[in-house]
Amino acid sequence: MNVERRKWLRWLGRGLRVVVTGSFLAAVAGLFHARPRQPHTQKTRIDELADFSFRPPGALPEPEFLSRCIHCFLCQDVCPPGCIQMKPVTEPDRHTPHILPRVKACTLCLKCGQVCPTGALRPLDNKSQVRMGVARVDEQLCVSHLRTGVCGACYTICPMRGKAITQGLFNAPTVHPDFCTGCGLCEEVCIVPYRAIRVYPLPKAAKETA
Repeated sequence: MNVERRKWLRWLGRGLRVVVTGSFLAAVAGLFHARPRQPHTQKTRIDELADFSFRPPGALPEPEFLSRCIHCFLCQDVCPPGCIQMKPVTEPDRHTPHILPRVKACTLCLKCGQVCPTGALRPLDNKSQVRMGVARVDEQLCVSHLRTGVCGACYTICPMRGKAITQGLFNAPTVHPDFCTGCGLCEEVCIVPYRAIRVYPLPKAAKETA
């Protein structure tokens, strides 16, 4: 092999190394290069994440409740977990109390009914009298029903566990509506992001009569 040919091959080899090395470094740099931030479009109002809101324990039927509630905020002030919030001024029933279970559930302390000055929230003697709503399990989301995990969080937190919620294989929960208070603790603690157990409004015939 003559000298000129060897020089040409060495030059070609160096060129190829430069190209390959440059491409590799460019690819690595692309992996670590920060992409421009996308506009944050996710809703951030926490109350928009909840499907339903409910009146506190002991609430009269809605028309009578609204006629008696004087917007005194006493029920909100006495609530230990801070689950009672007031409807915003943009709502027709503004400054009336409600509970958003997914945000903060009711612990059934029953103090709200004790301080209500008008009887819009009736005093109750026992947490078993509470009927705010009723929980339902979505077996297509629950990890215990799907057998992709063993949870039991809803059963553990339920103040009426063994009655309102019972467990089966893999701790799969079953809700018994006759005993469910609708407190929402199960919804609050559910480990599934979209909540495999949620509290829904009661049918009209099953509204609280205590």
